[in-house]
Amino acid sequence: MLETDVISRIRHIFLQPRPHVSIMQAEGLLGWTRRQMSEAIENGEVELWTTPLGKWFPRAEMMAKALEIWPMHVIEEALGDEADGILPQAIRSAELRVRLPRHHIDMLEYRADQQETTVSGVLERELDGIASAHIEELSAVLPGFAEAMAWPAG
Repeated sequence: MLETDVISRIRHIFLQPRPHVSIMQAEGLLGWTRRQMSEAIENGEVELWTTPLGKWFPRAEMMAKALEIWPMHVIEEALGDEADGILPQAIRSAELRVRLPRHHIDMLEYRADQQETTVSGVLERELDGIASAHIEELSAVLPGFAEAMAWPAG
């Protein structure tokens, strides 16, 4: 069961209609400290919008960061029935059963504990790395793959 605060933050990130939020609001929604936000901005890990009224954190950028923080099944659980209208089908989670050597399972569980996530979260991140390394090939043969990899920005 997800914490009420996490559900509320995820829902705000994905369901809000505005195209951007303030930097301070983004800190709270992502669970970042002011220092973490400053470092992410300085390192080019996030791109802000600049308007005559100031700098803003784009909604698509927030969704991308949320995908780095929470595994997809957590985001889907928080969004509930509204996930269908927000998340492209190609990035929605589905169950996959695999058989692995026990030391691989132990390793995945250890990494999940270290990263404060789930085994699914660890596998998602590792598979995203493989997908990025082979994006051209996979985009050519898998319908919807390029769009899924570009979402939410593209």
